[in-house]
Amino acid sequence: MSSKFEKAVAYVQGLDKQGSGPDATTKIIEANFPAFKATVGDADPAKEPSRLQFVERAKWVAWNGVKGMSKQEAEENYVKQLVKYLKEKHPEEPILKELDA
Repeated sequence: MSSKFEKAVAYVQGLDKQGSGPDATTKIIEANFPAFKATVGDADPAKEPSRLQFVERAKWVAWNGVKGMSKQEAEENYVKQLVKYLKEKHPEEPILKELDA
């Protein structure tokens, strides 16, 4: 794993524990699918949730959307998404300089 990816994951996990609000939570969820891909692999078709499990299914569909992406590409995409979010919403965040270098 790249150093930037590890820092990005640690930062997002810290936000999640702080309860940073719905906007941050949505962005974190969107950004996490490349992280799942980078650390776990492709979504398992055998574990696809029922259409009645709306939240779980939406997460699985998004995760499955990055199917076939390489581990390195997934890590880079995760960092890029986090940098984009921070530039838009929190441009003074100290970690932004580290991730955008």
